Amino acid sequence: MKEIKAVFFDVDGTLVSFATHQVPESTKQAIRELRAKGVKVFVATGRMLSMLGVLNDIEFDGFITYNGGCCVDASGNEIFSRPIPVKELEKLNATLKNDHFAVSYMRKDGMYVNELSKIVLDVANHVNVEPPIVMDPEEIIKEPVYQLCIYLEDDQKLQQILKNELEDCISNRWISWFADVNVKGVTKQLGIDKILEHYSLPLESTMAFGDAANDIPMIKHAAVGVAMGNASEQVKQSADYVTASVDDDGVYKALVHYGVL
Repeated sequence: MKEIKAVFFDVDGTLVSFATHQVPESTKQAIRELRAKGVKVFVATGRMLSMLGVLNDIEFDGFITYNGGCCVDASGNEIFSRPIPVKELEKLNATLKNDHFAVSYMRKDGMYVNELSKIVLDVANHVNVEPPIVMDPEEIIKEPVYQLCIYLEDDQKLQQILKNELEDCISNRWISWFADVNVKGVTKQLGIDKILEHYSLPLESTMAFGDAANDIPMIKHAAVGVAMGNASEQVKQSADYVTASVDDDGVYKALVHYGVL
């Protein structure tokens, strides 16, 4: 295996425990050791930058946010972005006037929602973040939207929405309660490529950690893909290595296993 020069980490279920809503100390130590050795460390998440307060005491070299919809460097300077086409958001908003279900819209300045339903509150509580701000969808889309969260467990209905209103978009789930929706081609794999291009780093020297379906593209794409012990079976099957769970020092153990630390 070539020397690892860049490591990409998912957040929820990988860096951050669902049980404690914190980053294990062993993971923090691992990241400090990586950076001390000159390895660049990046976040790759479906969250937006403003929702990463739980990572404030950890230094990173850059961030893939909105599942690849926007990539920034450590100072927040944009490297790449691809918002959802306004015409498709307008079609979705027209549908919402007659068919009521919750949708969150992720802009750079915050996360907004058409209605603060119970499922929206449950998801916010599950990942320990503030609930989205309620706003008229017509007002929301006056600024670029990089990701949608559609709170539907009915996958057949979700696919109809993608076919009829959001035809240039794709969906993925990391939890059954809702689906992330991005422009087609926008994945954490794309985010990795944009980050590597910006920093002139080779794909052959990368490592990626994740636990959910939206992590599979980057786990397969990186030179070494690691699934957390708490990952779904689908994610584990896509990985080169399955480590311990987030709560059992999985990140540190995998880095030691591969001789990176």
